[in-house]
Amino acid sequence: MLSTGEEVLHGDITDTNAAWLSRRCFEEGFALHRRVTVGDAVDDIAIELVRCSQVSDVVIVNGGLGPTTDDLTTEAMAMAMNVDLELNNHWLTELKERFEKNGKAMPKSNIKQAMLPEGAELVDNPVGSACGFAATLNDCLFFFTPGVPSEFKHMFENEIVSRLQTRFPNTKKQEIQRLYTFGFSESLLNDKLEALALPDDFELGYRSSLPFIEVKLFSPRQHSDISLITDAIRNVLGDRLVGDGVPMLETVGGLLSQENTTIAVAEKFSGGYLANWLNQAEETKEAFVQGWVLSDSTLITDSEYNPLAAVLAMATASRENAGVNIGLACGNMEAGRVALGLSAADGDWGIIVKPRRSQSNENFRCYTATMLLDMLRRYLSGHTMFPDIASLVTLESLHIPVEADDAN
Repeated sequence: MLSTGEEVLHGDITDTNAAWLSRRCFEEGFALHRRVTVGDAVDDIAIELVRCSQVSDVVIVNGGLGPTTDDLTTEAMAMAMNVDLELNNHWLTELKERFEKNGKAMPKSNIKQAMLPEGAELVDNPVGSACGFAATLNDCLFFFTPGVPSEFKHMFENEIVSRLQTRFPNTKKQEIQRLYTFGFSESLLNDKLEALALPDDFELGYRSSLPFIEVKLFSPRQHSDISLITDAIRNVLGDRLVGDGVPMLETVGGLLSQENTTIAVAEKFSGGYLANWLNQAEETKEAFVQGWVLSDSTLITDSEYNPLAAVLAMATASRENAGVNIGLACGNMEAGRVALGLSAADGDWGIIVKPRRSQSNENFRCYTATMLLDMLRRYLSGHTMFPDIASLVTLESLHIPVEADDAN
């Protein structure tokens, strides 16, 4: 894949198209072997097009097909092919009709988008003004696509995949099983899974994205051993498996919906991190009744102050005041440590944690919110509530069960 554009090259925007294409190509059996990014200089693009043609069978070029002066990809391909640009009357007519349907005259600058290298094949783009095109250079097949993600994805799914399948009919499609973990270190996770005997064409991959580590099982599509191997991985991961095919938030949302459970949150150090997170998935958003974000600026200096008792009181108050099933609470940051609590009708659970090694305030906020969400998951799933977490040190934990008489 060749991505173009100064904004991509200099990091002004994240190249989400590249990540998406890498995943889709792998699934279809056309795994990328190289990704390159160049700026908007026509000579640089032309040189890279030639270089790509010498080492690849197929190149997908993304970006630089717009009507402005810095959109130079088409011109660069004509330069690399040593041909002229020619007007594609079909696309010019298509563009004019689209503008007319909206009651507008087509700007002259859009004519540029109907100019293609001689011999290029138009690739339709029904959702944007930049047509794609296919061309061959040094026996390498090139597909040129617009940078707008919705247009790019539509073109790949509806125009390019079928062409690739026709040209390379014996390619085996791949599957990826995604399992999300929380609490392992990368080295420990690798050691635990290293002993698994994988069939031929199966491969394990890992992606660390704070605070989770994603385990990926790559395999041929519809292979008979997929379920067997995936189950073996699940057994190794145990209760640290926080998402099976979906991220942790969706997992917790499913549990909340299944148990018809409602929750409330009170946050000090995490500063609304968890409340914001809960609003990002439909099922957790529906279960989330009320949230409080309280000041963390004033620390309690009373010698009798107990951070676990204080956070459990917060969790209980949030549960009772909102009239929900479960209350979650994050206390103050004090001496590098934070207390977390969960309150339910059958008991309260509290824990004090600190980072195992130095980390930013923002990262620790992320970890405390994740710990609370994991406590909720563990409570709903019946797992042990106080596991060892690789990146955190547990300083103290407390469980206060509710006696039967108290519950009544």
